[in-house]
Amino acid sequence: MLRCSHVLCKVDDVGAVVRDYEALGFTVVYGSAPERAHNALLWFEEGPFIEFFQLPSAFRLLRWPMAAVNGRAAGERLTRWARRGEGWRDLALETDDTALAGVHTTLRDGGVRVSRVMNGRRKPPDGALVRYQFLATRPAELPFAVSSYDPPQRPATVRHPNGARRIGRVRYGVSDRDRAAFDRLAVHLDPGGPLIVEPAPATGVLAVGIDGLTGPLDPGRTHGAVLSAPAREGEEG
Repeated sequence: MLRCSHVLCKVDDVGAVVRDYEALGFTVVYGSAPERAHNALLWFEEGPFIEFFQLPSAFRLLRWPMAAVNGRAAGERLTRWARRGEGWRDLALETDDTALAGVHTTLRDGGVRVSRVMNGRRKPPDGALVRYQFLATRPAELPFAVSSYDPPQRPATVRHPNGARRIGRVRYGVSDRDRAAFDRLAVHLDPGGPLIVEPAPATGVLAVGIDGLTGPLDPGRTHGAVLSAPAREGEEG
């Protein structure tokens, strides 16, 4: 069973994101040493988290080498990640295991088009090596799968001055074109998670609702991420 792991937001400057989100009242940590970091993480004590990442658009030129090594789904995913512009870019689905061999077989046997399993690693600011695996799906607009971090990375305590406690919902749009492919993936999803699926012209993350926010967020500082507090009683979510 797969569950929402994290929502990915493409940004132009990770350092600017950290400064802006701290100004918005969030606690944000760099994914590696700040002077060379290409991502930053907005953790919560439970449930999904948000990853901000920057990737030069020139990386789209690596589509075919990536596809040759790891499969067409991997090449298409890289192209999607490298596309210009800020905002929600992807959704990761997580398993409890630190390896994805079983997930790969299950998805493939269920008719989901997948890449080979790829190995990832990074060094957080403390310098300890973190390993993980991931695999891409096709079409590239669908969520992709990741393993658990080895060792685990979620902080034991997370406090956001703006009151944010957790991601309560992830609104995810699915186009008519992608509906059949999404449904083949959806049978492997945790039905009790925060993912809310709805029809949309294009497939992808629409908005993320954060429980506990004490006030609205300045959209000029969110770098394309659509974030909201829970709807009040009688209002639409």
